[in-house]
Amino acid sequence: MGRKKRKKPQYDQFSTLQPMALRSEVEGLARRLYELACCSSRNLWEEIKHPDNLKKNAELNQKFLAACHEGMWEAQKTIIILIQANKGLTPSHQVLFRGIADSIAWQLIGQQLCYARRLFKEHLQPDPRHSNLKSVVIAAENSINDNPGSMALISDLTSFIQVGDLLTMTSTGRLGIVEVKEGEKNRAIGEFMEFFLKHGCERSLYYFVQQEGKNSVNQLGRMLRQTGRMAHVTEVMSKGVSVDPDSKYKIKIPEDYVFMGSWNDELNRVLAESETKGWAISVIDECLFLGCYSEESMKRVGHVVFNGWFDSCGGTPKCPRSLLIDGMRHPLAMPIFSLNIPSESKFDILFGRKQVCIGINVESLLDQCRKVGLQVRFATNKEATRLDQTGNHPYRHKNKAVYIGNGGAEMALMDGIFLRAMFHMQRPIHIIKSFLDNQETSHTSDYEGC
Repeated sequence: MGRKKRKKPQYDQFSTLQPMALRSEVEGLARRLYELACCSSRNLWEEIKHPDNLKKNAELNQKFLAACHEGMWEAQKTIIILIQANKGLTPSHQVLFRGIADSIAWQLIGQQLCYARRLFKEHLQPDPRHSNLKSVVIAAENSINDNPGSMALISDLTSFIQVGDLLTMTSTGRLGIVEVKEGEKNRAIGEFMEFFLKHGCERSLYYFVQQEGKNSVNQLGRMLRQTGRMAHVTEVMSKGVSVDPDSKYKIKIPEDYVFMGSWNDELNRVLAESETKGWAISVIDECLFLGCYSEESMKRVGHVVFNGWFDSCGGTPKCPRSLLIDGMRHPLAMPIFSLNIPSESKFDILFGRKQVCIGINVESLLDQCRKVGLQVRFATNKEATRLDQTGNHPYRHKNKAVYIGNGGAEMALMDGIFLRAMFHMQRPIHIIKSFLDNQETSHTSDYEGC
């Protein structure tokens, strides 16, 4: 069954991109958690200076990882204590806790969206306040005690890790996924599953079905599916290629580093400029529109001004628009804590002292594709229907799906382009060209990245 397409709210100049912020009373907690989760290796930064220093110096790398993991663990413990106490927690607390847990996860997976996609299954993530964290917390604590200098992140605290109960990293940087078997019944089923996977004895499976009943058989099926997903993610991370057990697509991650142009410098310039005159705007590659509003009156109406400016430059009601803080709510977006911007700007955005609006003019994006030699065409109804049936819903421009090609490969324009552009600070044209180049050499069927 294909993925359900999310219904997008209708565009309105006065309500779209309305200011959002966390409540001011959680800022002190946010700063403490951020310092632990993202800056606990601060005393080593002068010594590191360049990432290559970590690669060449195993002792320094281990010290760095141990410091990072210690802070991450302390941040996670603080979050767990507050969740289990369940006193006075607000929606701002929930967004903050997810954002901190996500920032830890992104650090563990090296900021790689390709890995995050494998860990995310588009399920509704459980509310940690209403789930039984106790057994998973104990398993995480045991993992840390058994492997000093390591980290064990509880999956349910994040917004996107939906494979395994724990995402672990050793003191040497090796990633792992752990499933926690809770209760005697589950442990017994798990032991049978391990026996069956090892020996493949069909007679033992027959007796299991006869003796254990429907509920145990269903649980065995769930465990087998989860084991398959865990094996797939582990294989992708270690070997770079694997077949997704859910979609059946062959996933291949390029071995060579792929340079992806960034508009991070423009973002930092706009953030700094807004501090002196109250607002600042920029247009990146003639298609990505950026506005930052920090003066008190401009913060309240900045979104209206931005929408009007964007519309006057060819933006349509269906063009993608977002606030930068929306990354705290989108499972595969980079949370504010993980962005390469000054720490104070992170808290200014989170707590409403700065509003950052982003829009992508799709017609201009397609024009830019043509200017760099790419071919752009509308999809046939049959092609668009086929994509919809697989759950890979294409973006509709002028009510039609769009294909972009380079003569050797072709891709459908999808929301993943806009996710990368708006929340991972990647230049849209670079994303499209890189994906087409990879498609041309790998011949995979994975459309999730575009």
